[in-house]
Amino acid sequence: MAKELTVRVGDTWQPKGLIYFAMVMMALMLITNVLNLKFINIYGMSVIASQLSYVFSLIIADIMAEVYGYRRVRRLLYVGLGCLVLYALFLQAAVLLQPANGYTNDPAFKALFSQTPRIVTASIVAYFVTELMNSFVMSRLKVRTRARFFYGRALTAVGIAQIVNGITFYGIAFGGVLAISTIASAATFSWFAVMVCEFLVLPITKQLALAVKRYEGIEHYDSQPQPADP
Repeated sequence: MAKELTVRVGDTWQPKGLIYFAMVMMALMLITNVLNLKFINIYGMSVIASQLSYVFSLIIADIMAEVYGYRRVRRLLYVGLGCLVLYALFLQAAVLLQPANGYTNDPAFKALFSQTPRIVTASIVAYFVTELMNSFVMSRLKVRTRARFFYGRALTAVGIAQIVNGITFYGIAFGGVLAISTIASAATFSWFAVMVCEFLVLPITKQLALAVKRYEGIEHYDSQPQPADP
């Protein structure tokens, strides 16, 4: 017999597994920013390599928003934003510092990690606002639907978040540099690719979210859920 979940509203309970998800989320933030440096070929199409890690980011983001709520995820994202800024600052400092005598890989290091400030800013800001929007929409819809319709809530949240991601990343990184039609085409393809990935992994995401809920023993809402229909 399945364990009955206790309903909790707001941050009135102490999570047991949040710290592990937080560490995975921080790792994926850094991995995604590194993979942004390379494009790969998939069936003749040029795709940014960070799409590989982004699938796992979708699963983690949906589970965290569903189980732990927007407020906790928001605080973790603030910490993650600070980590990304530190990562960018130290990486660029290493690029600018004089290489040691005998170190022959400095040109390759600079070629790989000397990103323009626009790309760095776009990557960091886009990741932050996208995850924030995804968690916010997921949380609001959970309250309105009383935790029903997980597939619909997850797809809606990711769809809206990815629109924000496309506008933010491509607008900051390439606005005024590439033609609007080129930017729109790249952003649209990215949106469809992410939505397809989200749809394919949803059964896994749902089962993992249910498992984490049972582990915590809690059905969390950020605010008082809507009353059930009479």
